[in-house]
Amino acid sequence: MLVDLFGRGYSDTPCDLPHDARLYTSEILIALCSSPLSWTGASSGKFSLVGFSLGGGIAAAFTCSFPHLVASLVLLAPSGLVRPSHISKTSRLLYSKGLMPENLLEYLVKKRLEAGPSNATTVKVTKQTTTADAAVEQELPKQDSSFDTAQLSKPRPHVTVAAAVAWQVKAHEGFIKSFMSSIRHGPITEQHEDWRQIGQRLAAQNVTTNEEIESAGLQNGKVLLICGRHDPIIIKNELVEDATNVLGGNMEFRFVDAGHELPITKSEEVVEHISDFWSVPS
Repeated sequence: MLVDLFGRGYSDTPCDLPHDARLYTSEILIALCSSPLSWTGASSGKFSLVGFSLGGGIAAAFTCSFPHLVASLVLLAPSGLVRPSHISKTSRLLYSKGLMPENLLEYLVKKRLEAGPSNATTVKVTKQTTTADAAVEQELPKQDSSFDTAQLSKPRPHVTVAAAVAWQVKAHEGFIKSFMSSIRHGPITEQHEDWRQIGQRLAAQNVTTNEEIESAGLQNGKVLLICGRHDPIIIKNELVEDATNVLGGNMEFRFVDAGHELPITKSEEVVEHISDFWSVPS
């Protein structure tokens, strides 16, 4: 099942609610309950959860809250541990709340998006620096970046990441509001405690035969993290250091020769890594 986040694609959005981990966790549960398949309950077993970028932060938050439902957790260039020191002053102002009239902020964000991907960020992204909102703004790459021109559909090569964002800005009335709210409230930075709880459960799982503890664990007793070697948003070295710290070493890393667009342009390689991880007996 592929879950479309509130305010993205063709999905409606509750504009009066903060788009935080609680809302997105509820959205996953709503999607599961709306399916004709049984995803939860004693007879249905557990399911594997895969999250990319902001979806990675959401997947980790869900797993922290409902560990008995998740059999395996795979995170692709996930948000959640983005270092706050990377947040630019412009981003703090533009996505602030209360410092400027909300309608003015929405207008500025819309103009920022309409100006094109090359104007979407105000900080030069290098291997050493990025902005926290960029973790959500994977839709907003530099114009000359591989992410910007990444094709979302092989049969429709004109449908690129940038084109999809442009359509949403123009046609989706709730996109700007949900976009801003997800940057303000989403699980992008400072999610260390949730990740640490996952790591603690895995540590307990790996040293016990208690069925209750094992039922709250994950396949292979690890989290699989896949990231691009050249990702300017989720920086490889920082992710390795921070994830290792909070997960207590209960994770496995795989690296792909790509940027933040890795699940789009390197989809077959990413799938091979995930399949390999799932094929290892527990």
